[in-house]
This record gives sequence, structure tokens and C-alpha cells, in this order.
Amino acid sequence: MIEFQNKLKKNSQEIDFFLDSYLPSGNGLNFKLFEAMRYSSISGGKKIRAYLVLETGRFLSAINNKNLSRSKYDELIAVGSAIEAIHSYSLIHDDLPAMDNSPTRRGKASNHIKFDYHTAILAGDGLLSWAFQIIGDSKFISNAEKRSEICFVIAKAIGPNGMVGGQQADMDFTENNSINLDQIEWIQNHKTGALISCCSHVASILLNATDDQKNNLINYANHVGLAFQIADDLLDADGNEISMGKPIKQDSKNETPNFVTILGKENASKRALEESFKAINLIQKFKQESENLVSLAKYTVNRNK
Repeated sequence: MIEFQNKLKKNSQEIDFFLDSYLPSGNGLNFKLFEAMRYSSISGGKKIRAYLVLETGRFLSAINNKNLSRSKYDELIAVGSAIEAIHSYSLIHDDLPAMDNSPTRRGKASNHIKFDYHTAILAGDGLLSWAFQIIGDSKFISNAEKRSEICFVIAKAIGPNGMVGGQQADMDFTENNSINLDQIEWIQNHKTGALISCCSHVASILLNATDDQKNNLINYANHVGLAFQIADDLLDADGNEISMGKPIKQDSKNETPNFVTILGKENASKRALEESFKAINLIQKFKQESENLVSLAKYTVNRNK
């Protein structure tokens, strides 16, 4: 696990380098916006989504007996960085008083605490817009058709029928004790899982995956996403606030139903392991270079933050 965490750290450093190089900066009238965008996206988090983009690309190159070229690697880094910017935007908005009302994130003050409410909202908006600017730029992704397809896939994953729709349902069902397991699963597959499965999808586009390869990788990522969310619910119930870098027991405080409240801790743990095993079984059948994706599936349910 230490070796895998070191790989995550190396990937995070590469993504931070890209973000630091290309996120806007300067001393103009909008300097505070630039500062807030950088504050919440650089040097924070494990960048798991970007790691999944990159490792999907490496995996596809290996099973198709091709070398991952430097130019293709750079495209994967650019897309992974854009997705991390989108993820950061979602966290900034999620922490706002109108949503989870969380004062800390990634071991430091949440964006709206560090700056103010309107800057946090606009920083999220800025990161979302910047992400699509990067993906649409031929300097970062050379093929126009792939730029268009990747924009479509990401927009669909994070829109009203994806991440944002899942967040809406999550907020609407707060304090609703009648919610069932199927509804919880729908919410989390959209709120959390849609962006995670999108990572394997966009890498499959860049690497010209076959339909079978793409479908298997998307299914793999779907199971990883669900395992990740269940593990997150368990950590919210019993995790360590210092190591997690954010408040725990937020779902209990906000009376938000989740996998733990529906299934109980023991059954939620079993379900997380089941989802992880399903992901591993999907990827191991290809055999070549599956180690890092297998490790990611295991890490989702064995992490402590």
C-alpha cells in the first residue's frame, strides 16, 4: 500500500505542476478570484481522478501492445488536470453553508472561510470554465474530434443527469428517513460515481480503445466509484478528522442518509468490498499491466482518509 501511495503522490505532483503552470494568475482586478481558484485546487487532495485517467491510458497502451508516447501522456495529464479542477469546483460549492456547511477541506479552511461566500462561488465557476477551456484547446489535445467528444462526455457526467443532479437529490433527501437503498445508490452513482467513471471514459477516447475495452473500463470505474463513496460514508462515521483533513460525522450532523445509515457499518463495509472485488475482476481478465488499477480498487476500501 505504501508503494501505491507513493505513486499517487507522484501523480499528484504532476497534476499540481500543470495546474500551477496554467491556472490564471496576476495582479489585476480579479486577482482574488485567481488566488481562490489556486487555493482549492493546487497542493490538495490525492488527485485520484487524474490518477485514474492516467492509469487507464497506460493500461490501454499495454494491452494493445503500444508504447504510451510523450504527446499522448501529456494529453492525459491535461485532461486529468481539467477533471481535478472540476472536482475542486464541486468541493468548493459542496462546502458552502447552503450545502454541507463545512469549515475545513483538505486540512485547511474551506474556500468560503478563507475568502468569502461570493468568491468561493465564483472560484468554483472559474475552475469549471477553465477546465473546458483546457480540454477545448488544441495546444493540449491535438485531435478536434476527440476534444469535442471529451467535452461532451464530461459535460454529461457533471450535468443535471450526472453529478449536479445527484447533488440536488442528495440535498432534497436530507432529513428524509424514508429513502431506500436503491435511491441512495442512484444518488451516489450520480453525485460521486459519474465523474469517476468519466475518467476511464475520456482516457479510452484518447487511446482509441475498442468498445469492449471501453465498456469494461467504464464498468470498472463505476464499481470503484461506488466502493469509494461507501468507504467515504464509513470514514465520515468513524474516521479521524485530522488525517482526513475535513470534519467527520457531517452526514449525522446534517441528517443526510447514506450507505451506513441504511445498511449499518458491517454491511456497508461488506458492500464496499464487494464493489472493489467486482472492479478487480473486470480489470484482471486483461492481465497485462493491471497492477495499478487493481491497487486503486483495493485502496478505495482500505484508505484511512
